[in-house]
Amino acid sequence: MWMSDRSLTQQALANSLADLVSVLPATSQLPFLRAFWQTMQREWTNIDVLRMEKFLLLVRRYLGASLKVLREGMWEDALVREHLDLLEEVPLEVENPRIPNGMRFHVIDIYVDELERAGGLEKAGEESSVPLELLLEPLRKLERSSPTKPVRVKAKEALADERLPGNEKVEKEVVDEDEWGGIQD
Repeated sequence: MWMSDRSLTQQALANSLADLVSVLPATSQLPFLRAFWQTMQREWTNIDVLRMEKFLLLVRRYLGASLKVLREGMWEDALVREHLDLLEEVPLEVENPRIPNGMRFHVIDIYVDELERAGGLEKAGEESSVPLELLLEPLRKLERSSPTKPVRVKAKEALADERLPGNEKVEKEVVDEDEWGGIQD
């Protein structure tokens, strides 16, 4: 299955593998996800460049599946904390040099996308049951504490995403017509 280089086949397999999370009993989901993340961590540097896209998609689908479990659990606080603890244990762990930064970068890149896809950004605010501040905490920890500057910068960029509450796109100021606008042709 992973031998196929056809895009649709790769996508279907990544979707099917990530869908396994939702069919598992609740007591097996975290151990299953832990095994996935530990395997990705161990094998990440061995993935050749021609196969990397397949694994980037697989990581995206598994992160999305994790967030979907949280949504289906009605964003229950204890469940969210368990899943975030797992993310902070492997792909978003702050200091462990055995976690490849490439994997960290990818998870940071897709985090807000997958959070939005799972409905974590809908109605964010007082009336929402989504604990958005808690869900963003792994990124905040990376921004504050990562010993690697590019990881801190990438986390800061993700937290500045305009889809997050408080980060609405600011309109550029209109330049005063009395100001010098350059040389006219």
